[in-house]
Amino acid sequence: MAGSEETAIERLARLFQEHPAWVEAARLLAPEATSSVYFSHRPRQAWRLEHREGHTRLLPGASPDPDLVFRFTPAAVDRLAEARGGIGDFALELFSLALEADAAARVEIRVAAPFPRLLARGYVRLLLAGGPRLAALGASHGVRTPGALRRLVRQLRRRGPEEWETA
Repeated sequence: MAGSEETAIERLARLFQEHPAWVEAARLLAPEATSSVYFSHRPRQAWRLEHREGHTRLLPGASPDPDLVFRFTPAAVDRLAEARGGIGDFALELFSLALEADAAARVEIRVAAPFPRLLARGYVRLLLAGGPRLAALGASHGVRTPGALRRLVRQLRRRGPEEWETA
């Protein structure tokens, strides 16, 4: 099991670096966009996503001021690795995993940055690039306008850091 868990980290790093949809998504974000990443099988160990030399890298250590914070399970990484298509297809899979009832296959997402910073760094542009199916998913959860998205971000930020983020 430990080998497959270690592979989850390596697979996610490779997806961010090499998969065409993920590479295209990264191009829509500002170079200073950053996220912290955790894995369910490696409690309290943090990684960070950064843009370096035109590539997204998964590096050891939390981001000092992340825009988003993720926690992946090995099963969630497997599902993301199997997803095919463009930006919208991967975004749908990511958000589906965030809504997953089975904790063993879930991605947890925390919004850490305020809406203006997310907007300036390209995250809203990235959501728009997800296309109509992603917009429909948002609408099914009450997010139909930029104002509703802003309110959702404000609401999500109130929760603060999760237990799995603290040392």
